[in-house]
Amino acid sequence: MKRFEPREDSERADPPRPIRSQSFPGRALHLKGTMAKGNAKKRAEDNVARLSALRRAILLAVGAHFLLRLVVYRSSTTWWVHWPLFGFAACASWFCYASLRNVGAPTWDASGALVDGGGDLTLGGMSSYYHDIIYISVFCLVATALVSDWIWLAFLSIPAFATYKLWADLILPWVFTPTADEAEANARMNETKEQKKKRERQERRAENRRRR
Repeated sequence: MKRFEPREDSERADPPRPIRSQSFPGRALHLKGTMAKGNAKKRAEDNVARLSALRRAILLAVGAHFLLRLVVYRSSTTWWVHWPLFGFAACASWFCYASLRNVGAPTWDASGALVDGGGDLTLGGMSSYYHDIIYISVFCLVATALVSDWIWLAFLSIPAFATYKLWADLILPWVFTPTADEAEANARMNETKEQKKKRERQERRAENRRRR
């Protein structure tokens, strides 16, 4: 019988080498650029559709109120009441629309390529306030033309909300925010014994440095 002889180390099969992942920075940048362009294009389409809907709503509301309340039912109109309210609602809604258009309108270059998709009009802050004022103005213009003049009282929600935000965000924090001395006194009252000892040691060290 043939005796089994073990193979030498040189004859043994080499272990499989791990496959190294290769990075393609150029391709990654291209993908990021493509995604950014896609997001800008989608945002531009959304902004154009939103601004177009707001513009149509404002024009229809202003036209309906003017024709129905100020022309058809002009016999029950008091010029020094109804005309200023109509002008205020129309100007307020158009001002808010123009502000949103300046923020969210996309821009194109001379060749028609999209340069900037515009700001995101769905974010909070002033954008949401502008939307609320437009909605309230459109509602008041249409409802007062079809239902009753008492609906103009809904406009009071705008200065009421502005007063609330002014009080909550500016006046209240300014009145109840403690000064530096008051904050330090409050901190000393609430500190523990260890914190008090640590603070006293730091004060003594600072005093010794000043004496030197």
